[in-house]
Amino acid sequence: MYIIFSYISYFIAIIAGYVAAYDLLIQIFPEFGLFEVLVGFIATAMFFPLVPIYSGFTNGEWMLAIICFGFIFLGVILGNQARRNKH
Repeated sequence: MYIIFSYISYFIAIIAGYVAAYDLLIQIFPEFGLFEVLVGFIATAMFFPLVPIYSGFTNGEWMLAIICFGFIFLGVILGNQARRNKH
């Protein structure tokens, strides 16, 4: 059960990273097309925890960074708990 909650926590963290990346995409390319969305999707997949930090420093919107790192932290804790309960 812990492993399911761990994956859900990671998923929420990834969603928070993509929301911050979408906000950044709108700021950089107001009239974006398919190419910009694909490049943004790939870049965010590699650096999704860093995008909310950039958004926090530039816009002062720290909520997505707190959500992203908080749920990564929770996912690690739940994953370790699942591993501990296996044995």
